[in-house]
Amino acid sequence: MTFFDKYSFKQKKYAALILGILLFAASYKRAFSTTIETRKAKQELIQKINDAKFAVSGIKQANKNLKELNKLIGKENVTIEKVQQGFLTFFTRKSKGLSIFQIDEVLRFKHPDFSILTHRIEIKGNFLDALSFIYTLEKEFDLAKLINVDFLYKKLNSEEQASMYTIILLQNYER
Repeated sequence: MTFFDKYSFKQKKYAALILGILLFAASYKRAFSTTIETRKAKQELIQKINDAKFAVSGIKQANKNLKELNKLIGKENVTIEKVQQGFLTFFTRKSKGLSIFQIDEVLRFKHPDFSILTHRIEIKGNFLDALSFIYTLEKEFDLAKLINVDFLYKKLNSEEQASMYTIILLQNYER
Protein backbone atom coordinates (compact mmCIF):
# COMPACT_ATOMS: atom_id res chain seq x y z
CA MET A 1 0.00 0.00 0.00
CA THR A 2 1.45 3.20 -1.12
CA PHE A 3 -1.16 5.40 0.51
CA PHE A 4 0.55 5.39 3.91
CA ASP A 5 4.06 5.61 2.50
CA LYS A 6 3.92 9.32 1.93
CA TYR A 7 3.28 10.06 5.64
CA SER A 8 6.01 10.06 8.21
CA PHE A 9 6.08 7.74 11.19
CA LYS A 10 5.28 10.65 13.50
CA GLN A 11 2.20 11.60 11.46
CA LYS A 12 1.03 7.99 11.44
CA LYS A 13 1.43 7.86 15.21
CA TYR A 14 -0.70 11.03 15.67
CA ALA A 15 -3.36 9.70 13.30
CA ALA A 16 -3.49 6.39 15.18
CA LEU A 17 -3.74 8.27 18.49
CA ILE A 18 -6.61 10.45 17.20
CA LEU A 19 -8.34 7.42 15.71
CA GLY A 20 -7.98 5.57 19.07
CA ILE A 21 -9.43 8.54 20.96
CA LEU A 22 -12.38 8.72 18.54
CA LEU A 23 -12.99 4.97 18.84
CA PHE A 24 -12.82 5.19 22.64
CA ALA A 25 -15.28 8.13 22.67
CA ALA A 26 -17.68 6.31 20.36
CA SER A 27 -17.51 3.08 22.38
CA TYR A 28 -17.96 5.03 25.63
CA LYS A 29 -21.00 6.79 24.22
CA ARG A 30 -22.57 3.60 22.85
CA ALA A 31 -21.67 0.93 25.42
CA PHE A 32 -19.93 2.10 28.56
CA SER A 33 -22.25 5.01 29.45
CA THR A 34 -25.31 2.78 29.06
CA THR A 35 -23.74 0.19 31.36
CA ILE A 36 -22.88 2.84 33.96
CA GLU A 37 -26.41 4.31 33.85
CA THR A 38 -27.91 0.82 34.16
CA ARG A 39 -25.74 0.09 37.17
CA LYS A 40 -26.81 3.38 38.82
CA ALA A 41 -30.48 2.61 38.15
CA LYS A 42 -30.02 -0.87 39.62
CA GLN A 43 -28.49 0.61 42.79
CA GLU A 44 -31.40 3.06 43.10
CA LEU A 45 -33.92 0.24 42.71
CA ILE A 46 -32.13 -1.85 45.34
CA GLN A 47 -32.24 1.15 47.70
CA LYS A 48 -35.97 1.64 47.05
CA ILE A 49 -36.63 -2.06 47.69
CA ASN A 50 -34.77 -1.82 51.01
CA ASP A 51 -36.72 1.32 51.92
CA ALA A 52 -39.98 -0.44 51.05
CA LYS A 53 -39.05 -3.40 53.28
CA PHE A 54 -38.70 -1.08 56.28
CA ALA A 55 -41.54 1.31 55.37
CA VAL A 56 -44.08 -0.34 57.67
CA SER A 57 -41.77 -0.17 60.67
CA GLY A 58 -40.91 3.42 59.75
CA ILE A 59 -44.59 4.34 59.68
CA LYS A 60 -45.15 2.62 63.02
CA GLN A 61 -42.19 4.50 64.50
CA ALA A 62 -43.51 7.81 63.12
CA ASN A 63 -46.96 7.12 64.61
CA LYS A 64 -45.35 6.26 67.94
CA ASN A 65 -43.36 9.50 67.87
CA LEU A 66 -46.52 11.43 67.00
CA LYS A 67 -48.40 9.86 69.93
CA GLU A 68 -45.55 10.76 72.29
CA LEU A 69 -45.50 14.31 70.95
CA ASN A 70 -49.28 14.58 71.31
CA LYS A 71 -48.97 13.34 74.88
CA LEU A 72 -46.26 15.91 75.50
CA ILE A 73 -47.95 18.97 74.00
CA GLY A 74 -51.58 17.90 73.55
CA LYS A 75 -53.31 16.93 70.35
CA GLU A 76 -53.13 19.31 67.44
CA ASN A 77 -56.10 20.80 65.56
CA VAL A 78 -58.69 19.95 68.21
CA THR A 79 -61.51 22.48 68.46
CA ILE A 80 -62.18 24.47 71.61
CA GLU A 81 -65.57 22.83 72.06
CA LYS A 82 -64.08 19.35 71.73
CA VAL A 83 -61.42 20.08 74.37
CA GLN A 84 -63.97 21.55 76.78
CA GLN A 85 -66.47 18.75 76.21
CA GLY A 86 -63.70 16.18 76.54
CA PHE A 87 -62.57 17.77 79.78
CA LEU A 88 -66.09 17.82 81.19
CA THR A 89 -66.59 14.16 80.26
CA PHE A 90 -63.22 13.27 81.77
CA PHE A 91 -64.06 15.28 84.89
CA THR A 92 -67.39 13.50 85.44
CA ARG A 93 -65.77 10.07 85.04
CA LYS A 94 -62.59 10.61 87.07
CA SER A 95 -63.31 13.19 89.79
CA LYS A 96 -64.54 12.38 93.29
CA GLY A 97 -65.70 15.05 95.69
CA LEU A 98 -64.95 17.92 93.28
CA SER A 99 -67.11 20.36 91.40
CA ILE A 100 -66.36 22.77 88.58
CA PHE A 101 -66.65 26.29 89.90
CA GLN A 102 -65.80 28.29 86.77
CA ILE A 103 -64.62 27.84 83.17
CA ASP A 104 -63.19 31.00 81.69
CA GLU A 105 -63.14 32.07 78.08
CA VAL A 106 -60.35 30.48 76.08
CA LEU A 107 -57.28 32.63 75.53
CA ARG A 108 -55.84 32.44 72.02
CA PHE A 109 -52.24 33.33 71.15
CA LYS A 110 -51.75 33.61 67.39
CA HIS A 111 -48.45 32.89 65.72
CA PRO A 112 -48.08 32.91 61.91
CA ASP A 113 -47.77 29.10 61.86
CA PHE A 114 -50.07 28.03 64.71
CA SER A 115 -52.34 29.18 67.54
CA ILE A 116 -52.01 28.28 71.21
CA LEU A 117 -55.31 27.86 73.03
CA THR A 118 -55.25 28.19 76.83
CA HIS A 119 -58.21 26.94 78.87
CA ARG A 120 -58.59 28.16 82.48
CA ILE A 121 -60.75 25.98 84.70
CA GLU A 122 -61.45 26.52 88.40
CA ILE A 123 -62.41 23.50 90.51
CA LYS A 124 -63.81 23.51 94.04
CA GLY A 125 -63.06 20.67 96.45
CA ASN A 126 -60.57 19.39 99.00
CA PHE A 127 -56.84 19.17 98.36
CA LEU A 128 -56.37 15.38 98.22
CA ASP A 129 -59.27 14.85 95.80
CA ALA A 130 -57.97 17.66 93.60
CA LEU A 131 -54.44 16.27 93.69
CA SER A 132 -55.66 12.81 92.72
CA PHE A 133 -57.73 14.23 89.85
CA ILE A 134 -54.82 16.34 88.58
CA TYR A 135 -52.54 13.31 88.56
CA THR A 136 -55.11 11.35 86.55
CA LEU A 137 -55.66 14.33 84.25
CA GLU A 138 -51.96 14.67 83.54
CA LYS A 139 -51.53 10.97 82.79
CA GLU A 140 -54.69 10.18 80.82
CA PHE A 141 -56.14 13.34 79.23
CA ASP A 142 -54.65 13.77 75.76
CA LEU A 143 -56.75 16.50 74.12
CA ALA A 144 -54.77 19.23 75.87
CA LYS A 145 -51.65 19.47 78.01
CA LEU A 146 -51.80 20.42 81.67
CA ILE A 147 -49.41 23.35 82.02
CA ASN A 148 -50.16 24.89 85.40
CA VAL A 149 -51.98 24.15 88.63
CA ASP A 150 -52.61 26.66 91.40
CA PHE A 151 -54.25 25.94 94.75
CA LEU A 152 -56.11 28.74 96.55
CA TYR A 153 -57.84 28.71 99.89
CA LYS A 154 -60.30 31.57 99.85
CA LYS A 155 -63.62 32.81 101.14
CA LEU A 156 -65.82 34.39 98.49
CA ASN A 157 -68.32 36.13 100.77
CA SER A 158 -69.01 36.49 104.48
CA GLU A 159 -71.82 33.92 104.55
CA GLU A 160 -69.77 31.06 103.08
CA GLN A 161 -67.01 28.99 104.61
CA ALA A 162 -63.53 29.21 103.19
CA SER A 163 -62.93 26.55 100.53
CA MET A 164 -60.09 25.11 98.50
CA TYR A 165 -60.06 26.15 94.85
CA THR A 166 -57.82 24.62 92.22
CA ILE A 167 -57.06 26.58 89.07
CA ILE A 168 -56.02 24.44 86.13
CA LEU A 169 -54.53 25.72 82.88
CA LEU A 170 -54.72 23.46 79.82
CA GLN A 171 -53.18 24.19 76.44
CA ASN A 172 -53.61 22.77 72.98
CA TYR A 173 -52.43 23.86 69.54
CA GLU A 174 -54.06 24.37 66.19
CA ARG A 175 -52.69 25.28 62.78
